[in-house]
Amino acid sequence: MLKINLLRAALMQAMPELKAAPKNLIMWVDRGKAQSRDTDDLSFAFEFQLNVLLVEFAGDIADFALALLIWLRTNQPDLFAMGADAFDFEVDILDNGKADVQIRLQLRQGVAVDITPQGAKASYLPEPVPMFPDDLPFGGLDVAPVLTSITVNDEDLPPWDVVDGE
Repeated sequence: MLKINLLRAALMQAMPELKAAPKNLIMWVDRGKAQSRDTDDLSFAFEFQLNVLLVEFAGDIADFALALLIWLRTNQPDLFAMGADAFDFEVDILDNGKADVQIRLQLRQGVAVDITPQGAKASYLPEPVPMFPDDLPFGGLDVAPVLTSITVNDEDLPPWDVVDGE
């Protein structure tokens, strides 16, 4: 499945300790299912729990979570949404410097099916475009514009970036 390969590549790139010891990154799927989309062309979706295990991890779990959240933002944006449970995890402390860390993600991968005279061909669908582009302020469109000046009694006050009369 495409998302599993994309996540493995992203974690390897983001975390040098995994790149140096790729055998310490183990991934497997639990509770997978295929769901019909009830379309004329047989398209469907996979839903599954992806387990990601870091064996003898000596880094900071916050760095791992950050790499994972950056990946989720593009590849499973509904898990990145404010208030959503992005993933759950368990940590088995091995000693003062190492731990086994298991992350569980609930993922969905859409699959389109093209039917041609030669037969049917499946291909993975991209994730939907985010509701708000990245260049908007936090909170999307509901954020008030930033004040850069203010006028009182027809007089402009000094700019906001002036400190102590500078």
